[in-house]
Amino acid sequence: MESQNSYPCRCCGYLTLTEEPPGTYLICPICFWEDNEDIDNWSIWTGSNQVSLRQAQKNFLEFGACELEWLKDVRSPTVDEARNPNWEPIEVRAEREALLLIEKIRTAFLEVQLEDGITLHEARALDDYRDTEKARIIDCHIHWLDIPDSWIEDFYEAFSFLDAKGFRHYIPAYMIWCLKNYEHTTSASFDSTLYVLERIFKTEDEYYRPKFNILNQVQLEVIQEFMNFMKIYSPG
Repeated sequence: MESQNSYPCRCCGYLTLTEEPPGTYLICPICFWEDNEDIDNWSIWTGSNQVSLRQAQKNFLEFGACELEWLKDVRSPTVDEARNPNWEPIEVRAEREALLLIEKIRTAFLEVQLEDGITLHEARALDDYRDTEKARIIDCHIHWLDIPDSWIEDFYEAFSFLDAKGFRHYIPAYMIWCLKNYEHTTSASFDSTLYVLERIFKTEDEYYRPKFNILNQVQLEVIQEFMNFMKIYSPG
């Protein structure tokens, strides 16, 4: 049971801190994480810690310290330092929230059809000044749920050329792909997805206003949830 003067380390969860985190700058003797200032994104490292809080937790679970160099300095927890039984690492929480958000996105956009909107291949043809009719034939019949990941990774520039209907049709596929790959992807599609979503919420921007106006309230809300998730968990 947590005592009045014992607080959990944000890395390992054990009750090792004598002041309430965050920002105490106390070093946990069990994982050797320094309790630095609070930050919104747990995937960014700051201060004397050379890894993010999320990575520190992964390291502790893997080899017993927040960083390998401190392995010789850590110790085992005492009985009085036991974790709260409901404690869970950021990784577990992020995976759970990502899965829930993916289902929300699917539900919000499930009935969306491309209609006469611009397709991914058509968008690239516009960019390359090629025949758009031939390009459209390639993917005009493919529902967003069936778009290959390889296309999403490759068509990073599509949002600059999609019309409102095309945007509405493809954005759920890109968001789901981002949720599955945000930790390790090197594709520019990740940054382009976040960029376009940030822009559509700036409704004073005439270029992006049609993309905002075509979305219903449920779709706008799930997009906002997606953006909040990325603000917290994305390493970018």
